[in-house]
Amino acid sequence: MQNSKLNTYSDYSDLADGFDHLQLSHSKSPRKENATASLLEKPKTLLHKLSQMNLGSSNGKPAFMGTHYKSHIGGIPKHNISSPFGSVPASPTRPEAFPALSLQEVEKMSSAKVRRMAIICQMFFLDHYFDQLHYLHNRKQRYAMFQKQLKKEPSDMWKDLELRYRGRERAYLRKRRVRVCHGDFQTITQVGQGGYGSVWLARKNDTKEIVALKVMSKAVLQKTDEVRHVLTERDILTNANSPWLVKLLYAFQDPDNIYLAMEFVPGGDFRTLLSNSGVLRDHHAKFYATEMFLAVDALHQLGYIHRDLKPENFLVDATGHIKLTDFGLSSGFLSKRKIESMKVKLQEVKHIAVPERTMHERRQVFRTLLAQDPVYAHSVVGSPDYMAPEVLRGENYNYTVDYWSLGCILYECLSGFPPFSGSNVNETWSNLKNWEKCFQRPHYTDPRDLEFNWEDDAWDFVCTCITDASSRIRNIKQVKAHPYFGNVDWENVRTVYRPPFIPDLNSEMDAGYFDDFTNENDMTKYKEVHEKQAAIARMSNTLSRPKRNAFIGFTFKHQKNLSPTSSTTGAHTENTFGTIL
Repeated sequence: MQNSKLNTYSDYSDLADGFDHLQLSHSKSPRKENATASLLEKPKTLLHKLSQMNLGSSNGKPAFMGTHYKSHIGGIPKHNISSPFGSVPASPTRPEAFPALSLQEVEKMSSAKVRRMAIICQMFFLDHYFDQLHYLHNRKQRYAMFQKQLKKEPSDMWKDLELRYRGRERAYLRKRRVRVCHGDFQTITQVGQGGYGSVWLARKNDTKEIVALKVMSKAVLQKTDEVRHVLTERDILTNANSPWLVKLLYAFQDPDNIYLAMEFVPGGDFRTLLSNSGVLRDHHAKFYATEMFLAVDALHQLGYIHRDLKPENFLVDATGHIKLTDFGLSSGFLSKRKIESMKVKLQEVKHIAVPERTMHERRQVFRTLLAQDPVYAHSVVGSPDYMAPEVLRGENYNYTVDYWSLGCILYECLSGFPPFSGSNVNETWSNLKNWEKCFQRPHYTDPRDLEFNWEDDAWDFVCTCITDASSRIRNIKQVKAHPYFGNVDWENVRTVYRPPFIPDLNSEMDAGYFDDFTNENDMTKYKEVHEKQAAIARMSNTLSRPKRNAFIGFTFKHQKNLSPTSSTTGAHTENTFGTIL
């Protein structure tokens, strides 16, 4: 979205040391619009027994708990990925553990797809019984409270009050049995568009929750071999319990589409903010880098690598803080088709010479591209500006590829352009292929540009991110220990520091920081998206309908407490226990 206002910066000296407040004119389009410890006193015994059962693990511990569960639910081939958190079992099944099975059967059980299905089956029954016991426990408490309140009422009203109470309980039981569907949501406006579907601002009719509803075609996902990526995104979202990651509220499907209803993050994406702001001051860039590293670390702690981080993947919430989203490529591997296409691209540009440009010229080229070619910054083909070389080459990689990407984003924040950007996509590929030659510290001598020169600590830190994998920064502990972040209170970032930019929102349904899909100028950015959709539509499709079992285990509903409430039953708080199917 193109910015129509001048960007103004204003510092506030009374803010916490380290980050000042920045009034960025992140412009809007004209459109406006844990459970308690006492939970389950008696059922707790059964839950404890369930949790101690060996449900498929190789070490006698519950397969759904801890690192083992985090390592396998997404089908991540951990034997190919190094982890900063220590060794992770490569497979939950070994031939010697199943002497009655053939080697072929054991290999099938060890596949990523079967492991994921086994985990989902385990979690379904555990969640099912926990949900049932939780319901019985709460119903007993509600009835006891009702009986207590009933005695305070005149006896001639008891029968009528009891009938009302039973009616509420029956209605609640019926509500528990109802599956979520698309008709349960009122769509308000479109806020996103991708090659596989669209994103809508919507409101759930009964709970009035405001969500970002992602709608994706099953047929398109199967045509393009993207089913596993979507299932990975769903798995990450259902396991995410961090303020740094976007929260999933509902996941459901119908014969034609799948749906992800996520929390709506109203401040737009970091790409729009960065494009509108240009170069950030060092302390503002440091603030966003701090939050991005914390968000990516939250993903790493779940056992996933993002691999395709870019400014568009970070959203700005209503308070101005960062949230990470778009986990579709975090499955731990790239498809063979994707790897081959990147290798071909690198071969195509091997004879392209790296142009000699000054830092000022590179910044001007990038800013001109953003201004004149809106498609450039929204390419669905995927410019490799932020992707680590080992990923592009199809080589083995580890968690540090995400640190390379974050280093590139910080570089852009401080210089106004990505470190390997070119005047076109081919030049960018060439720059990445020759990254050692192209990667340079911005240095300006023109008096007009002196303010853009970097601090030594900032350059040193970026160099620890954008370097060979063997020399790259390894984990969040090393990030925190670097002198560049020496004055940052990592444990209290969300409470100590006021964000540089805070969205100006009129209501919880304000979508003004997203593109207006009724505006022709905004739609020019999606030319490539529409071309990709047309190409997918032309692809031969041997499936008359999507495979029925392709999306088993997709459905999810967060447990927002819908217990009946009244003056005689009392209010109930929300809990975070969810069911998978």
